[in-house]
Amino acid sequence: MDVATEQDTPHKDRTVIKAGPLSGLILANPDIEQYRQRLVEEMANRAVPLANTEFYDRFLPVPPEAQRPAKHDQSTLCRIFSVFKDAKRRAWKEEKVADTFTEIVNTHDLAPGMTFALSQHRYDADDLTKQKVDGAFFKSEMAPTDGRPHWADQLVTVEFKADSTNYDPYDDNPKKAMDSENKERKRVRGQIISYVELVFKKQHRTHLFLLVVIGKSFRVTRWDRSGTVVTPLVDYAAHPEVLYEFLWRIGVVSPETLGLDPTATPVRPDSPEYLLMDKMAERDESDLPAERRTVTEAESGNVFEYVRTAFRESLDEDWPRWKLSIPQEGGPAKEFLVGKPHFCAKGMAGRGTRGYVAIDLSGKTKRFVWLKDAWRTYYDLVESEGTVLQLLNRHKVVNVPTFVCHSDLPGQSTRTPEIWDLNYERRKSAQAAAQSAANVPSTSTVPPRPTSAQTPGASSSFSSSLKRARSDEEERLDMPPPPPPNCTDTTGVESSQDVCPLRRHIHYRLVVEEIGRPLHTFINGHHLVTVIYHCILAHQEAVEKTHTLHRDISGGNILIYPCIVCDNVSGAKRIALRGLLTDWELSKDIARGPRPRAARLPERTGTWQFMSVFLINEPKKAVEVPDELEAFFHVLLYYSVRYLRSNCQDVPLYMEHYFEAYRIENGQYQCGAGKSSTMENGRLKISDKNGDLRFDSAIDRLLEVWLRWLKAHYEVRTSKQRREAILPSSKRQEALQEPFSLAEVDEPRAINHDVFSAMSRAPTPHPPSSVVNHDAQRLVTHQDIVSAVYMCLQEHPNAGLPCPWPLDDKVEDQYPPTTKKRLATAPTELLERDSRSKRRKVESTASFSTASHSVPVRSSVQSVKSSTDSRPDSGYASGSVPLLRHGSDS
Repeated sequence: MDVATEQDTPHKDRTVIKAGPLSGLILANPDIEQYRQRLVEEMANRAVPLANTEFYDRFLPVPPEAQRPAKHDQSTLCRIFSVFKDAKRRAWKEEKVADTFTEIVNTHDLAPGMTFALSQHRYDADDLTKQKVDGAFFKSEMAPTDGRPHWADQLVTVEFKADSTNYDPYDDNPKKAMDSENKERKRVRGQIISYVELVFKKQHRTHLFLLVVIGKSFRVTRWDRSGTVVTPLVDYAAHPEVLYEFLWRIGVVSPETLGLDPTATPVRPDSPEYLLMDKMAERDESDLPAERRTVTEAESGNVFEYVRTAFRESLDEDWPRWKLSIPQEGGPAKEFLVGKPHFCAKGMAGRGTRGYVAIDLSGKTKRFVWLKDAWRTYYDLVESEGTVLQLLNRHKVVNVPTFVCHSDLPGQSTRTPEIWDLNYERRKSAQAAAQSAANVPSTSTVPPRPTSAQTPGASSSFSSSLKRARSDEEERLDMPPPPPPNCTDTTGVESSQDVCPLRRHIHYRLVVEEIGRPLHTFINGHHLVTVIYHCILAHQEAVEKTHTLHRDISGGNILIYPCIVCDNVSGAKRIALRGLLTDWELSKDIARGPRPRAARLPERTGTWQFMSVFLINEPKKAVEVPDELEAFFHVLLYYSVRYLRSNCQDVPLYMEHYFEAYRIENGQYQCGAGKSSTMENGRLKISDKNGDLRFDSAIDRLLEVWLRWLKAHYEVRTSKQRREAILPSSKRQEALQEPFSLAEVDEPRAINHDVFSAMSRAPTPHPPSSVVNHDAQRLVTHQDIVSAVYMCLQEHPNAGLPCPWPLDDKVEDQYPPTTKKRLATAPTELLERDSRSKRRKVESTASFSTASHSVPVRSSVQSVKSSTDSRPDSGYASGSVPLLRHGSDS
């Protein structure tokens, strides 16, 4: 069922947390169709086929105690489902199919202990997107009767469509891609993805089964954070036992088998935990405001107002409350109470990060902490964020979160890559057998990419009735084109893990003490620079003490943390608003050197607005300290332009041009002209008319010095690249030794010897000067930047001169999320999910000083993850940053 406006129950107005991939479209009155198109692109090439028999046996194993009812024999099933045989001839509409299906399933108790409820006409009162799935299976005692979806209680989701190929979201044709490019079929696929996302958002799940009924045929799909496993289309009017097997199994398996997270327990209204949450949400006169002031000894242990307010806002009456457990090695699990997440990443693919202000139940005195729930990438030699924080805390690295506890959740990892691997190995075996039979030597370790197949199913009680053509069903094995070089293990034979395009994820929870505030809540320019200075110090100590490189410096990962400190002079306690560098999950130990090929590492990630020009333009480049220091520069510039008074008369256009623009070169995303030209020329140019960007504060001098060093860094790096691009010296010597004859060069009738002097004056590239090399070296370590920022912060007013740090230079947001973009957006088909970043704009060919539009570009470039929210820091703590997947890890 599609989205429509419901008139009888108005929804409540509420603040929507806008952060993470795709988040900008989930607003009141959203363009849901546009959002669904983005979801389709995000999930592209993530569907993996599997035969019904093997699907059921792998994902819905029958418990030993389950007894199959004798009344549901083959003849009975054929009789009760025979009504659907003429559905297509009679042109049954979607609603007729849904009503008949509902009556049959509930009347004959085909899913034991469950009730199927329709909801195609009404949406949940708290759902701002107003989506209405056709129906779902619920526990019988919790089945709704009001005709609403009740996303928080659904066990298995069901979508109905009329009997037409155009309404089938997937394609079994072996000569076509499984993700059909048909416009209507893509629309249906986007529809069901958005339903799956809503269920994952409202519940704590490891996976979800979604049944798609298309007239008298059906498919079963299984969704997790890696992708989707899909069964072939089956005519259940002709083979009712195949559908019945699915319905019966979902009724007899455990909630965990259906995808409910056993480490998340609902908190009921009559429970002590529920009352505790209400009590701790109540306003307390002793709470401290997050402002600079002295505090008494009695106040030093009090809660900050913004923390309690955030927790109180999470207790939404329309949102379930949960008790989340985190296993602890050698001891009992730690438990935490949470309500509605303050941050929730959008989309289905990727980490699916959620952030909560939580109550820690482990101590006698209950306290508020920050809990991060995510599906981290699961690779060998990649440390979890909690492990990194423990290392940083052990070495007393300043201005980083304080570790409380963490754990991977046992048995909770994505299984879609497992099916991809299975199909891949079967394909390799089949190819090897075929080559052996034909006596043809193999020329490649990677089979050609098949476009469609169904893997052979295991034996089962109903498999004999499935008599479909093998070419249509069993030849689809979703495998990628040959991988790039150096993707083999030490034996030279590729494993499925080397080429699998689906990332593996494991469910992970992390708790830290600090609950920060977004960077955009800084007080003034001096405070902004101070907060960034604190985070540069954190980065410096992490590198120097632990050899850890953060690798995702961004506005969303720099938080403001109010804390109580002791004055070094007076000894009095006061509230300080310090910077906190968070979200270390992408960090890397740079002291290890090259890592062995034990498993493929995740793709490099970063945030587009703040990535260095080198990292954007050179996907294979390893992240280095200069890249991170450049990212801090971009963060300072971003928040200065957006929130401080300046001479920039068109802030939105400057922000788009500098931070969001890009170009496509040789099928690859490249940095836009705004950021690139700034690094090349060393000038923050607004336009020819208005000159350079100015803030009339000490920030100008800091940006000028910092940018001069960045310009030198790029000049040295570019010079090195130019030298390396010339023919290597060994090849040049070979060329000089090749014989050639002047007799082949015809002498002209006359020679003008003046041209030789002109040729000698022709410009030739010179190596960077010693001054440039010295400036570039300033970015190799942190010390010079730290010194420059520190001295800038120490500037005081001089007599007769303007104050270097105006107290009132902060203004209202000059680039709000509602700003209409004026640079043309990239075509949807070029963009993917993680992700977790901004939707970048196609580079304009016109002058920056005027609004312009570019023709959308169509290209088969490598897809990247994007987001549409223009605020990269809309969260309370770490994990609130949209990410860009770009290239491969180095």
